[in-house]
Amino acid sequence: MQKVYCFITLLFMLSCASFESKYIIEGKLKGKTYDGEFIYLVPVEGATAETVDSVQIKDGTFRFEGDASVPSICILRTRPLLRMELQELLVVTEPGTISVILDTESSAKGTPQNEALQLWKEQKRNSDFAYTNINQQLLEADESKKEELKKLQMKYDKEYSNFNYNFVKQYKHTAVGEFVYKMTGFSFTPEQKKELNSL
Repeated sequence: MQKVYCFITLLFMLSCASFESKYIIEGKLKGKTYDGEFIYLVPVEGATAETVDSVQIKDGTFRFEGDASVPSICILRTRPLLRMELQELLVVTEPGTISVILDTESSAKGTPQNEALQLWKEQKRNSDFAYTNINQQLLEADESKKEELKKLQMKYDKEYSNFNYNFVKQYKHTAVGEFVYKMTGFSFTPEQKKELNSL
């Protein structure tokens, strides 16, 4: 009997460990317009036919499950013709349940790294908008205003670079931290890079 209890305990521990290293992506879309279409989960790096997963949309929802023992950055996307309507979405396949909404502005939440990634994406969107706005003003401004706009542009650049640096510093040893470092590290100073590389 003791052996039976030990065996059951071992199975329970293994099942718990398996659950803890599993990701679940629960996705929603507006209505049932896209029922029958496929959603693809594509690794940002090293995507092959074997590493790309896909599921079919049913009742305006979709679901992915997989191994999260080594979290990675992936892209949720549809076929090309639908990508103007359903924005591609970066997600981290980390342990836990990730809640996703696919729309013209897609979003993810539910796990620590995905919450952080969503924050970074929103900050990037705001910075891109501000930068585009200033560039447009520069094209239309007279010479007396251009210098002021260029200073404002440099200010925004510095603020965004500092945001990225602090983000990477906080999440350095995670999939999302390494991803943002690769995306934005070119804007860091040599001192900042040295500090990050020493962490």
